[in-house]
Amino acid sequence: MKRDFKFDNIKALLIFLVVLGHSLEYLYGVKDTYGALRAVIYSFHMPAFVFISGYFASRSKSSVSEVVVKYLVTYLIFNTLFAISPWHVDSPFNFLFPQLIYWYLLCLCFWRISVGAIAGIRFAVPLSILFTLYIGTCPNADRFMSISRAVCFFTFFLIGYKFSYKWIEKIKKLYLALALAGSIVLTIALYYKRIIPVKMYEYIQSYSSTKVSNVAGIEMRIVMMVLAFIITFSLIGLMPSKEYFFTILGRNSLCIYLVHIFVIKAVAQTKVLSFSNTWSNVGAAVMLSLVICFCLSLQVLNTAYNRLVSKISSALIIQKD
Repeated sequence: MKRDFKFDNIKALLIFLVVLGHSLEYLYGVKDTYGALRAVIYSFHMPAFVFISGYFASRSKSSVSEVVVKYLVTYLIFNTLFAISPWHVDSPFNFLFPQLIYWYLLCLCFWRISVGAIAGIRFAVPLSILFTLYIGTCPNADRFMSISRAVCFFTFFLIGYKFSYKWIEKIKKLYLALALAGSIVLTIALYYKRIIPVKMYEYIQSYSSTKVSNVAGIEMRIVMMVLAFIITFSLIGLMPSKEYFFTILGRNSLCIYLVHIFVIKAVAQTKVLSFSNTWSNVGAAVMLSLVICFCLSLQVLNTAYNRLVSKISSALIIQKD
């Protein structure tokens, strides 16, 4: 069967944006132009990634044990490596508070284990949306086991799990392109009008921590989710299904995700890419992100990672007769 490269291409774009978003943040901050770019990137890149993860979860033949070993062990390894690095944000031995980007692995483990049962519940999607809106009212639901993100992004994972091409295949590409462009323009306008704080797009802080009321926070989160779904569906409808030179980035996106933050933090510490002109800095961040993505997508690195996971799985998973 011929491989459909559509989702590889979408993942390639998304992983590049993940790296670019972190490059801009840790090299130059999140104000002014950098903040606007970050708002656009964060408005959809992780919701879309989680959506696609849900889509593939519904087609996966991996057992629960294999999922737990792959993602939980990977989380423990890389979360610990970053925690003992010079850039750690918490104790290296506190595994219940994920370091920076590694929340995704922990949440992915939870989602993969639970989605099969939850998807069979009537009104699961609207209920998950209600929980997404509600958890923002809980001041204590933040970084502990990434509970806020686990709840908020589960909606995207669940809908991705239920996704069918029939939802968008009859929509003309012109309409999808207009919807994509309009959503990006609206996100930029919301940033410059100071209507939605850029930190809201992380789905980790409570509304009060973001200095907005619960009512305003719920309204913002509804707008954010609508924009994220419009952009995600538009990308799925518009992205070609052919293989390109960049398709490998999507196929090997996990290794890029796991390692890129170490490189960005090291480069940021040197300050070698700090220029006086904003757009020179943006260009430098783009070039750095491209170099990181293509280097970390090398097949030799991904083969080594897959072999490591395979050996750990063989050692930990009880084999049935």
